[in-house]
Formats: sequence, structure tokens, C-alpha cells
Amino acid sequence: MNKTIGYLYLFIAIIGWGLSSTFIEFGLAYLSPIGFLAIRFVLATFIPTPIVLRNRMSTIIDLFRCKWTWVVGLSETMGLVFQYFGQQYVPAGLAALLSLLFLLIVPFLSPFFLRVGLQKSHLIAVAIALIGVLLVSSEGRIENLLSGSAIGVLFLLGAAFGYALYFVTTSRLSTIEKPGLDTISLFYVVLFIIAGFSLLPLVVIPWILGLVLFSTMIGFLAYFRFLTEISANEASDLLLLQVLVPFSVDFFLLRRFHATWVFLGSFFILVAMIIVVKISNAEKMPITIDELSRDG
Repeated sequence: MNKTIGYLYLFIAIIGWGLSSTFIEFGLAYLSPIGFLAIRFVLATFIPTPIVLRNRMSTIIDLFRCKWTWVVGLSETMGLVFQYFGQQYVPAGLAALLSLLFLLIVPFLSPFFLRVGLQKSHLIAVAIALIGVLLVSSEGRIENLLSGSAIGVLFLLGAAFGYALYFVTTSRLSTIEKPGLDTISLFYVVLFIIAGFSLLPLVVIPWILGLVLFSTMIGFLAYFRFLTEISANEASDLLLLQVLVPFSVDFFLLRRFHATWVFLGSFFILVAMIIVVKISNAEKMPITIDELSRDG
């Protein structure tokens, strides 16, 4: 697989994950956050089981024995739980934007997991992002910080931390602990872990099927595939595009409009994320599986 194919997988992941916040918002109108999460990942795990287990049983067992696989799965579970609770209070477009704050957290976790240093510019980016978060959650009024939407923002910040941990530990697992690992097996094991830590209600609605197909099976598989060709830093730059998907759905399909304060806060958050990914892209860090194998 060459880098062009890697970009194609990245684009597929952007669309799939970009649609997830919209599917989640629709689904939460019918189910509790934990129940909805359970159905999503139980279905996504069950569908590919016959194909995955046919020739990959030994690899899957080996991944289950690796502690880093569990860190990857549990950190993603944490991020998803917080996002689902947060989206009970925050619209899909803003939820996607706030969840993408994980791009600001990744540089702070990288020194511990990927042996990459932190720069002062990261602190500036975080300060800018915090201004944006305050503007989004308050909509220009301090009293709004105690409202339900502010609670949703806090949940989504927790989700961002979970996703950041998921991002750096996936890179750690695929480049340091097990370079050259089978991405299909890792994809399946992570889905299985998330499903295992959820509860399974008995109700299935159309939005869950869209979430399972586009945002879970296609999105996650594309994620593990593009990380074999594209560095985490480069991918994080392009993953910013996924926020355009739910905002486009909000504007063109749902005819949902946001206050000026929300757009101003969103601008600060995007500027902060762009600063971080540009800094990261300027650093030399062998992060893809193929890059590591070439260096070794």
C-alpha cells in the first residue's frame, strides 16, 4: 500500500467520523448514551467476526495478551462514553469540534508515550483553545457557564482526553511495541473491547445502523489502515476536516444556525489546533509502521 492509498483511507475515516456526531445526536433522542454505545459496537464487532476469525485467531489472541491493546481499547471507550453524554447537551457540529481538541492534548502525552518533546508553542495553542472553549460554552454570557450546555462541554473535553490517549497509544502499539502488526486484527480487537465494556439494550434504530456502518466499521478500519502509511502528525492535520461534515449537515440539512459567539469561539479552537499540528508536522518523528521498518 502506498501513501496515496493511505490518504484515501484517511479521507474515508474523516467522512465516517465526521458523520458520527450527527448519527449520535439523532440516536440519543431514542436511547440512553450507554445503551446506544453498546448497540453500535456490538453490531460493529459481530458483523465482521466470521471473516476476521477465519485466518487471524492467533494474531487476535496475541493482541489480547498485550497491555497496550487494552489501553487503546479502554481509552477509546472512555472518549466515546464522555462524547455520548456530552452530546445530550451540545449539537453535533460543536460536539465534533470540541472532541477534536484531542489534537491539542496529543503533544502533552507524546513525551510519555512516543518520546517526543513538548514545545512552548503548544502552551500558546492551548491558551487560545481555552478562550475558544469559554466562548463556545458561555455564548458571551458568564451565567451560561453553569447551564446544561456547559456541562456538555465538560463531558466533551473529557472525550477529547480519551481520544488523545487513544491516538498516542495506537501509535505506540503500531510503531514501537508491535511494528508491522495486522491492522485488521487490531481493528477487530479494539471493537471487541469497546463492545465488552458496554451494555446491550434490545432496541435498534436506523441511526445506529448508519453509525455502525459509516462511523464505526468503515471509519475505524480506515483509521488503522491510513496509520500504516501516514504519520500521526500529518494525519492529525487533515483530520481537522472532519468537523466540516457535521457542520454541513447542521446548516444544509437541519437548517440549524449558531450564535456569533459560538463561531468566534470555534475560530479560536481551530486556530489553536492548526498551531499544534503545524508544530508537530515540523518535528521529525518516525511514526508510521513502514517508516519504522525502513529505519530499522
